[in-house]
Amino acid sequence: MDQRDTAGYGGCGLALAGAVTTLLVWSASRRTDRHMGGGFEGAGRDLSVLWTELPLVLLAGALVPSAAWLLALRLLKGRGPAGARVPAAAVCAAGVLALSAWGLHSWANPDLGTVRLSGSVGSDLHL
Repeated sequence: MDQRDTAGYGGCGLALAGAVTTLLVWSASRRTDRHMGGGFEGAGRDLSVLWTELPLVLLAGALVPSAAWLLALRLLKGRGPAGARVPAAAVCAAGVLALSAWGLHSWANPDLGTVRLSGSVGSDLHL
């Protein structure tokens, strides 16, 4: 197996890993739980997320790390030994995958309970 095959298989594997990772992060989020009927007796169920959010999450999970992989391979072309390009691109793409999974988790799990308008211990709404 030559360098080109390794780069191709690595990109496909990374696209699969990215799609699976984003699917797991998205499905375990509070936002998805709320839309899929996390309320009392299915109150608030909104199944439109299955054809609006889910395809976009899977597509972004497959394309963003793969684009970072391809960009890293292109930028490292002609620099250093040929065998060092693929591991360096893998580290770069894994970092982008981790950052994108963290961003998806932050978006899908907003922490609205810690937003405070003042530093007081009491309520911020003094009427």
